[in-house]
Amino acid sequence: MTQTILAALLPVVFVVALGLLAAKYNIVPKTSAPVFADFVVRFALPLALLNGVLKTSPSAIENVPYLISMLVGLMIPYAIGFAIMRWLFHRSLAESALAALICAFPSMAYSGLPVLEAVVGQQGILAVIVGNLVTSIVMIPLTLVLVQIGQRGNNTGEGTGALIAKSLLDAVKQPLVWLPVIGAIVALCGVHTPSLLELSFNLIGQAAAGVALFTLGLLLYGQRLRIDRDITVNVLLKDVGQPAAMFVLVTLFGLHGAPGRELFLTGAIPTATAVSMLALRYRVYADEAAASTLVGTLLSVATITVAIVLSARII
Repeated sequence: MTQTILAALLPVVFVVALGLLAAKYNIVPKTSAPVFADFVVRFALPLALLNGVLKTSPSAIENVPYLISMLVGLMIPYAIGFAIMRWLFHRSLAESALAALICAFPSMAYSGLPVLEAVVGQQGILAVIVGNLVTSIVMIPLTLVLVQIGQRGNNTGEGTGALIAKSLLDAVKQPLVWLPVIGAIVALCGVHTPSLLELSFNLIGQAAAGVALFTLGLLLYGQRLRIDRDITVNVLLKDVGQPAAMFVLVTLFGLHGAPGRELFLTGAIPTATAVSMLALRYRVYADEAAASTLVGTLLSVATITVAIVLSARII
């Protein structure tokens, strides 16, 4: 179990530490973080998501209870996090949307895959594929629309209908939205993607995780790590609330064995660093996103351990 957790989290800590050291010794100045974030959000991450959804086969969504559990289990913490930030903590619309993404978007492909494969074997990749489909087609586009509405609303006097329409159009124009959607349509229609294209997408897509983690280190340098109410809510909803929601859904739908364990463990995976890149790209909630991601990753050493033990005993 120790080896599994180290395989999932040690590379994350290592690359973040490299970013911190690079900023500390001015090898790479902290001011360059927005440039790296632009690269991740505009190029590497869209192609990483595209490559992920292209691996989706029609059979992956045939298990409707599994698909519904993944969708609802990922989106419940999103909705709760958004509601708390918006109406209890009185954060702006854009800040609330990014906080919600922190609460709900697990790092499935990078931190999650080693854990899933260690517990359920090669079948664990199914959770990554289906989860990637949900985050790419539902969660990220919704967040971008809300951020666009929030930022436009702060700067213009447009009516609500025009504001929503323009924000939706701006979000749809982002490669982070339309590339995964096109990829999902192609994959679910059973169209085979040429291997040369997949290799090309993969070459730049693989850079997303490493560059995002390095940039997170740059962003954290010089920042006093504080655990305030925002960070507490973000981390608890992600690391505790999401696996709890998954467990309820697994029980409700009777998903025992490997499928149930996959869903439960997916909920226990810490927040994806892509959230911090989006926050930095839009200059909204960036410090809170970086701190929440770091604290959540450290806490996940305990929560993943508990999740692995519980998944073997009660699912």
